[in-house]
Amino acid sequence: MEPYKLRRWRSRLNNRLEIYTCARPGRSRGADGAVSDSIVDNWIKGLPGEGKVTIVSLLGRKPNGDSEFKFYSFHGKSDTASERKKKPSFQEWIDRRNYDRSIQVIEHPTQDFRPILTETADAVSIDVQAQLDRGSCVVLVDSGGETRTRKICSLMHYAEDSSAS
Repeated sequence: MEPYKLRRWRSRLNNRLEIYTCARPGRSRGADGAVSDSIVDNWIKGLPGEGKVTIVSLLGRKPNGDSEFKFYSFHGKSDTASERKKKPSFQEWIDRRNYDRSIQVIEHPTQDFRPILTETADAVSIDVQAQLDRGSCVVLVDSGGETRTRKICSLMHYAEDSSAS
């Protein structure tokens, strides 16, 4: 089931504003193992929003130093040259797929199981608000779809919308 752990959040300051959180593509199939492009396609097709969608990725590194993009045929912003090899970036990969809507990727690499740095949280909040102001549907993504995304939502004064199915 993709996207895994998809949740809607509403602003406590302005109930009309909403963002979504979920796990990385393929997480529904387990924490390890390669993720095929078709699974990522299904993940993207299952994202909310009909027009502009902005994926705000918090994927970066696992505690052992591995890239959280190691599962894919694309690379992340914080990947080293040897990890990138000849893979396209996540944004380049999406652009090549010709989806029927505008999808932008903004990456703010973090480390799984570690607190998000204040500077990073501030930058994420600024980018999320800017995308909302542009009318984009914003989807925050981390590895499991809960810890880092929940922290950002809390810092931005968003509460999980329990009425969402």
